[in-house]
Amino acid sequence: MVTRVLSITAVVLSLAASAAVAGNLTDHLQATRMTVLRVDQDTGKFMCAEHRRWTAVFAADLQSVRPGDIVKVDRKDGQLPRITVVRRASDEIGSLEL
Repeated sequence: MVTRVLSITAVVLSLAASAAVAGNLTDHLQATRMTVLRVDQDTGKFMCAEHRRWTAVFAADLQSVRPGDIVKVDRKDGQLPRITVVRRASDEIGSLEL
């Protein structure tokens, strides 16, 4: 009986920990992955579709970014964020979903 209670408790705690880790991963991805809505080359900013705000980044990083692209934002203390294109909008439009 005691073994069964301990086993059930261990399973419940394991599931709760897994849910917490998954939640943290989702939060992290939402904070670092953004869909580009507009790009302003002059100011070195892009508008994020999810957050509806302008984000300043290295202007050189914006040269190849187009609206609809999904980018990863890497932030470092005291520096402008760097962005990397994760998926191009043109790739999404051109790919067939089965």
